[in-house]
Amino acid sequence: MNLRIARFKLACAALGRRPFPTRAAFQAFHSPQAILEASPDRLRGIPGLHPETLHRLIAVREDPASADGIAAVEASGARILSFEDAEYPGNLREIPDPPPVIFLRGGIVPEDERSIAVIGSRKASAYGVAVCARLVRALVKHGFSIVSGMAKGVDAAAHWAALAEGGRTLAVLGTGVDVVYPKANGRLFETLRDRGVLLSEFLPGTGPLARNFPRRNRIISGLAMGVLVVEAAERSGTMITVRTALEQGREVFAVPGDVRSPVSRGTHRLIKEGAKLVEGIEDILEEFSFQSDGGPSRMPEACPEDGALPGRRIRAARGAGADERETLLGHLSDEGTCVDVLIERTGWPSEKMAALLTELELLGRVRKLPGSRYLRTDEPTAGAG
Repeated sequence: MNLRIARFKLACAALGRRPFPTRAAFQAFHSPQAILEASPDRLRGIPGLHPETLHRLIAVREDPASADGIAAVEASGARILSFEDAEYPGNLREIPDPPPVIFLRGGIVPEDERSIAVIGSRKASAYGVAVCARLVRALVKHGFSIVSGMAKGVDAAAHWAALAEGGRTLAVLGTGVDVVYPKANGRLFETLRDRGVLLSEFLPGTGPLARNFPRRNRIISGLAMGVLVVEAAERSGTMITVRTALEQGREVFAVPGDVRSPVSRGTHRLIKEGAKLVEGIEDILEEFSFQSDGGPSRMPEACPEDGALPGRRIRAARGAGADERETLLGHLSDEGTCVDVLIERTGWPSEKMAALLTELELLGRVRKLPGSRYLRTDEPTAGAG
């Protein structure tokens, strides 16, 4: 099987509801062709491969439409990288659930390993935009690439500031790399296409489906050494990115804001729970050490005060894995279940319950009903970003 076709088919197979066990699959078979050509019995030996994903793998390799898909990739100007490719980003390779295939416009360079993800509210205040731009310009001057999600607000401000400073910036999209979303960022999309990097695990032509945006957030944090939150509401996609950053062992930084503003509540909560408060660039730089050649290296693994990784201090308060989400979904009835009943059934505190329900709502797995009841649904929710 042609390598490009194999990569395209693998991308299709990995976009199901279940996480794809990328690392285990490539450890067992080493290449996209070998994965797709393996027998069902051998594929069943891949640790973590769900039967649903196995069915997708078998179905997609028999699908004759791959030639049309490759034509769409070429028309979009994208390249296809897979996990074994030397250009596949090193930071992303290390996370628990890296995508087996990514679509790319622009080139990844070794210097991009020294990256900071800058994220925040789509409804950023003038203060948030100004602080974001100032910090990004300083990060670029210190040799960092900037990763964000090309959403309105803080994301857009981060990309524009990096470009204005002549730095590198990578946009991780919840759409195909040929789809402009949101439309208001059309000029930014064109500029990133020419001077930055557009990256996605979704096939070219994929529109802004709500369920895809929480999924792409793990790539935003996965590409970076740390995540800087400028402004965020308590219930937002930004907070999902923070959770994935913690699961990946990344540093989390937060900028304090106006105590009267709703978009400060998320950042202030993160600071209370142990995120590094950022007033200036030095607060970020002191968490990393750099070799003489400018390459990145992490600070010593232990924190002197408590022996824990800096980025993990808030994991106990905020970390929730897939098992907890599935447990909560199992307690939801077909008619909807009240929050108080869910708290009683699980024994979880109300803060944790609210965070999990918000995440599941953003993922399109639950829908809120009148009377603080929640209904399980596998349909995507309206709106995205």
